[in-house]
Amino acid sequence: MTSTKTIQLLGLICIFASCAPTPVSIHLTNNLNLERQNETIEISIAELPDHWSSKIDKIGIYDPAEDAFLISQLIDVDQDGEMDQLIFQPTMAPSSEKTFHLKEQLSKPEIVDYCFSRIVPTRIDDYTWENDRVAFRTYGPAAQVLVEEGKKGGIISSGIDCWLKKVNYPVIDKWYKASEEEGISYHEDHGEGLDNYHVGISRGAGGLAIKGENDQYFVSKNFTAHKTLATGPLRTLFQLDYADWEGPQGMIKEHKTISLDYGNNLMKIEVSVQGTDEVSAGISLQENNGDIIDKNNLLIFKQDHFDTTLSNVILSPQKHFKSQHIFNPQIKDQNHVFLDLKVLNQSLVYYVGFYWSESNQFADHQAWEAHLEDLAIKIENPIQINIK
Repeated sequence: MTSTKTIQLLGLICIFASCAPTPVSIHLTNNLNLERQNETIEISIAELPDHWSSKIDKIGIYDPAEDAFLISQLIDVDQDGEMDQLIFQPTMAPSSEKTFHLKEQLSKPEIVDYCFSRIVPTRIDDYTWENDRVAFRTYGPAAQVLVEEGKKGGIISSGIDCWLKKVNYPVIDKWYKASEEEGISYHEDHGEGLDNYHVGISRGAGGLAIKGENDQYFVSKNFTAHKTLATGPLRTLFQLDYADWEGPQGMIKEHKTISLDYGNNLMKIEVSVQGTDEVSAGISLQENNGDIIDKNNLLIFKQDHFDTTLSNVILSPQKHFKSQHIFNPQIKDQNHVFLDLKVLNQSLVYYVGFYWSESNQFADHQAWEAHLEDLAIKIENPIQINIK
């Protein structure tokens, strides 16, 4: 009898043990002698055990060293109704390792969606995006139609505009609402920053172009369609489609996926491009009132901007870097410095951003340059992820 009870008890233990969730640890390694902050770790939910992926909306990233959960965000990358990525931003000391755990998070705090993007149909059809440090916009099909129909207010440009923020909270909705309802212009600084950067038909702050013969440059027109994939505390992610456009040797197909993460001055632009094996990302030289700082795959244009300093930057992974060149015919919207990039397997990755002195995000321009140099190293040496 005792033997039978023992066997039954062992059986129950086995059943309960088999039902217990398999623990999942996320072990991170920083191989650089640099502190890592605001770098986003992406965990593929498909790689997690089924019992975790099935309840992923209730799961958080737990730091046992701090006995606390980190802020995290779920992203449905392919928009099929199921989450594909779990992202978070750890702080890693130089040359260190750290382990986090997946753990059920019974209550999640209310968090501001610092990383935000949307189409703005009330302002023709701009697409705008921002995080806690920077903001951008670019122009859609309705703005192009206005020009083609000979009407006022439109623009044909795939250049990138930058909005200059001096606050860390979202401003896109606030500035547009104040403009639409109260006539308060976001082209003037009312204490939070402003949009006084000129794009026109230039490449603005990081748009693409292909150089042909006789200094002829080929560019796309406005985006034709957009898709917002994610907004949240840590990342906004969206896609822009472009109509096929003429290049030096035939038609070009272009599709962009853009992400902007919390705490970052640079966005990541992933381009699917067919019809060329090289392309250039440009920064407008505006009124030729600045200095070009050439650091191979890191390109900086530091300019005097209405009695402030605006420093635009384009950075590429080493594998995509080819060269740099300047085209400066002293004609409005045609003066640029370009970072020349290699298209590999019909794809390209580069980073675009800026620093505005009024934001006080860096002590000075030297500190900004040091930050960018460290960032270039970190891009080549990402934090190593081991899921156990």
